[in-house]
Amino acid sequence: MNTALIALQFALASAPLLNPASLPRPGEEVDVTAGAATALSCATTARDQGDLGALTGCGYAEAQQDIVVYDVAEQQLYRLTGKLVFRWLLESAVGGGSVDFVGKVTKADRKTGVVVVDVSELNVTPRPKPGAFKGCL
Repeated sequence: MNTALIALQFALASAPLLNPASLPRPGEEVDVTAGAATALSCATTARDQGDLGALTGCGYAEAQQDIVVYDVAEQQLYRLTGKLVFRWLLESAVGGGSVDFVGKVTKADRKTGVVVVDVSELNVTPRPKPGAFKGCL
């Protein structure tokens, strides 16, 4: 058997499938604790390949395009909207901070797996400053 064909079969078999039935439906309430704010491309890599290093290794250049929140426990991507959501606030958490929020689903994109949430409660913990943990040990 051709080795390229075997490699293709292995890649297709090991790729995670996005299950549209697992996406929250519009109107459902979601509650996320310790979500990671990152670029959409990095969050998609983390979800599809299981590479959580992509979340903290994502730079500001990529995050300039589109910031989403990745819930590691549920492996779900969220785009936040609403009066409480400010881009500068989400940018402060990119690269190591965390985002906690509660809100209602307004839309779920079955193709990309991104769920749009109208946020009613939001708490953002900014990424630590360089050297913040010096002297802890």
